[in-house]
Amino acid sequence: MLDIDPSNSDSDSNEQKPPVSSRTAILLHKEHPAILALSEADHRLACLIRLVGELTLTPSASPFESLAMSIISQQLSTKAAATIKARVKEIVPEFTPELVLAADETAIRQCGVSFPKIRYIRDLSMKVVAGDLRLDALHELDNEELLKKLTSVKGIGIWTAEMFMIFALGRQDIMSVGDAGLQRAARWLHQLEERKDGNYLGQIAPAWSPYRSFASLYLWRAVDMGFVDSGLSVEACLDSSVIVEET
Repeated sequence: MLDIDPSNSDSDSNEQKPPVSSRTAILLHKEHPAILALSEADHRLACLIRLVGELTLTPSASPFESLAMSIISQQLSTKAAATIKARVKEIVPEFTPELVLAADETAIRQCGVSFPKIRYIRDLSMKVVAGDLRLDALHELDNEELLKKLTSVKGIGIWTAEMFMIFALGRQDIMSVGDAGLQRAARWLHQLEERKDGNYLGQIAPAWSPYRSFASLYLWRAVDMGFVDSGLSVEACLDSSVIVEET
């Protein structure tokens, strides 16, 4: 679920802050320091990592476009969001705050973007242009400060901000406790009993710090690959995959 709205955030501010516009891809492989640390901290997560294999996370070179497109994608299927975003890019090929503000709202609406989302994107653009939200300085903020800054923009809730921090900025230690897929995958991974509050991550995610974002990538992939709904434990899934490979 590498192309991937809630009420709480568990992220902290201890990690190093990567450059906001770095395009450097993060390749997660078995010898990566973060993967070694996660595998040592949680043997079941180690099984999942072996099961899934290598993953790559590529931070965005255009934080503004990433945020705006995240707003457009809210409450839409992946396919529908991709179609609408492609139409918008035809209207505004060079996606900058200034050009978004100059674009005809009716034309953007005809792309399939709702008027509320258009207002949210314009609010984002105005805050960037006015200097209230300095995208080139986001790397100077710790996770908590950054979350507050992002959610001050209309239409950007906690979940959207967290996804931006992971996928656009490459922050390593974000845990989106409001993400239902992550909670479901966490329960499956550790075969946890049902909780009324549904917060399974709260039981196991602290052990993954300071690499909770990377652990999340593996949990999302477990959902996408069908392991979570397989009826098998992660160990059984791993054993099955080994048998298939040997066969």
